[in-house]
Amino acid sequence: MPLLEKIRRTFAESGVRGALNRGLGFGYRRGLRPLLPKGPPARMGGVPTCYEMKRMDAHVPLSWLPWWATDPTGCPSYEAALVAGLNAHVRPGDRVVVVGGGIGVTAAVAALRAGHSGRVDCFEGSLTNCGFVRETAALNGVAETLRVHHAVVAQGIAVYGIAAEAGAVVPPGDLPACDVLELDCEGAEVQILREMTIRPRVLLVETHGIYGAPTALVSGLMQAAGYTVSDLGWAEPLLAEACARDDVRVLQGLRDGHAGG
Repeated sequence: MPLLEKIRRTFAESGVRGALNRGLGFGYRRGLRPLLPKGPPARMGGVPTCYEMKRMDAHVPLSWLPWWATDPTGCPSYEAALVAGLNAHVRPGDRVVVVGGGIGVTAAVAALRAGHSGRVDCFEGSLTNCGFVRETAALNGVAETLRVHHAVVAQGIAVYGIAAEAGAVVPPGDLPACDVLELDCEGAEVQILREMTIRPRVLLVETHGIYGAPTALVSGLMQAAGYTVSDLGWAEPLLAEACARDDVRVLQGLRDGHAGG
């Protein structure tokens, strides 16, 4: 019944032509696309990633493509606020800790900024995503300075993939000392900010109101820890409507006395 209701709503909202286009797009993404010859790596947030384009992608409607492949310039808006914060504050030789690696975009950006003398430690709870992070790191030539830990910091909330494959839990007090700390961990930000003992020069925190880490609460915790907080905007400008609905923003915190980053 749920499937029939979904089909009925699709026809009601899009009409016959629209419903047919959506059906063909679904078939292309899920059925045909995975079998097609590989193209270049998809660029997201300004770096090549483990996601790949297909040669046929240029010849089908944009609506048929995965959302991250619909921007012909390579989806520069992906993780735009976090990427901007990293580009502004990570210095050569810095140690950066990333909690919540995703597919590795921000970790790779951090490693590129930190350079060969720096180091990035990325904590990712999903076993699948750990592989994605490593692949993205290799594509960007930073595999030697980007270390991936299959682990959840504080608690696992909305960890991607199979629950049984989630990594070990690392207490926030065990996070290694670093110059820049990025938190993008689906609600675990609150516990981490309350319990961490390190005081990096810069904090970059993605809020998740939908998972109990609303912007106001996260901002207050950052200020209580001794940081001057500013709002970098929606986490995903391309998905602004969803970010507004779920309260997903990026906050920047500069430790008092380090206003210059």
